[in-house]
Amino acid sequence: LAGMLLTWMQERTSEVLIIASANNIQWLPPELTRSGRFDEIFKVDLPNYGERHEIFKIHLARFDPRFHDRGDGYSEEEWKRLLKATQRCVGAEIQAIVERAAVSSFCQMFGDDVSPLQKLPPLRITLSALLAARQSMNPLAIREADRVESMRNIAALHGLPSSPIDSSIYSLGNVDIFGET
Repeated sequence: LAGMLLTWMQERTSEVLIIASANNIQWLPPELTRSGRFDEIFKVDLPNYGERHEIFKIHLARFDPRFHDRGDGYSEEEWKRLLKATQRCVGAEIQAIVERAAVSSFCQMFGDDVSPLQKLPPLRITLSALLAARQSMNPLAIREADRVESMRNIAALHGLPSSPIDSSIYSLGNVDIFGET
């Protein structure tokens, strides 16, 4: 397959844009990763605090109306607590956390007493439901820490960062340890 791709790339007659992804770049044939094959290689890392905040808001908006139209249902301190608890979670794990918390919140709000014809009040997903859902899962980056760190280190050697430096209010770089702004 790599040979066919290399031949096609060499013999193509029109301008093309090739976007590819790989979890382990070291497993790719060296002739595919040599200079000149691809203009840039990017490292897609674990989401930072600001990115996790945005991912949470996207998934929370699916269930909790407080998050519709880019709304927000938590205080800055609540967000900091949640984002710290989900430090090594990827987007799919954040989605699973929100979905588990939504089910849990629904069951707590209504239990088994829900009639199919009953008008239900809006679902509110609490911080405690999200934190409980996080506690019930073991993220891949923790479960397979050695392998994930190895992939991250190799990717850092080969690729440029795909995300800008986290400048969100939740960034660790914005932590005020001396009481100064």
